[in-house]
Amino acid sequence: MTLLTYKDRPVEIAPGETVLDALLRAGVEASYSCRSGNCQTCLHRAVEGTPPAESQKGLTDAQKALGFFLPCICEPTSPLVIAPPDDAGAAMEATVREITPLTDDVVRLRIETANFAYRSGQFLELIAGDDLRRHYSLASHPEEDPFLEMHIRLHPNGRMSRYVRETLVAGQKLHFAGPRGTCFYEGVDADQPLTLIGAGTGLAPLYGVLRDALRQGHRGPIRLYHGARERKGLYLTDELQALAKARANVEYIPATLDLGANVAALALEAEAPRAAHSAFFLCGDDALVNRLKRDLFMSGASLKAIRSDAFTPAA
Repeated sequence: MTLLTYKDRPVEIAPGETVLDALLRAGVEASYSCRSGNCQTCLHRAVEGTPPAESQKGLTDAQKALGFFLPCICEPTSPLVIAPPDDAGAAMEATVREITPLTDDVVRLRIETANFAYRSGQFLELIAGDDLRRHYSLASHPEEDPFLEMHIRLHPNGRMSRYVRETLVAGQKLHFAGPRGTCFYEGVDADQPLTLIGAGTGLAPLYGVLRDALRQGHRGPIRLYHGARERKGLYLTDELQALAKARANVEYIPATLDLGANVAALALEAEAPRAAHSAFFLCGDDALVNRLKRDLFMSGASLKAIRSDAFTPAA
């Protein structure tokens, strides 16, 4: 096997040469800056093979688990197949298994496919046409569910919303690409307090992370905050209340604006005093996630202990 392959293209690499130098010599347009492993501009991902440990210095545990590495300081000694960090790979086909309402404007979409590896909390790119693609986080667990589950908000004038509402039916074929994202449990200390904060369909990845943490035997306290504008906007409440009742270390805290509870303010008030010792997962719209990241960091949380999945609406 070729020592270095970029996507499906063999790249010659000399002994002692870095991956970045080999890519540039081969005419690959690879971004770079410092060439010393500090700026992370040249970040790539190994889709096959294991990058040398020294080429992953400064990366998060989640990034390392996904095969990310720094080509500028990587001198491989075993075969690597690599791709740009945002390359979701080829589109795959899936079959719609179920579309069911969770609230007045949120549906659960479950699709089936074969031989697809992912981690709970990552996201997919759902493809409904060449010019209609949207990202949705996964609420399912790869070892517990025979399907991929997404929670999709149906916006009144949204093109994907209209497609899901008016076109998709059980048994239909569709395509997706991925997975992407580092918002998953890997790298969390099992005895560390784990805090999950989200609003709306930001619950989807948090539900996946929560289930994964419990499956992996997380021993520290786990608190899940879920916010919505109105009480009717909450969902999976029965499942989450059952988990909290069955597991002594799990607490479920719903918060709705119509009852005077803002999920960000509620979570920050409770979590700020213990922020320095906790791992955080934040999911929801940009404003919520950015506010929480800033305020938790100012309260003593390490940036490496904060993972986030910010939802940006399509134009």
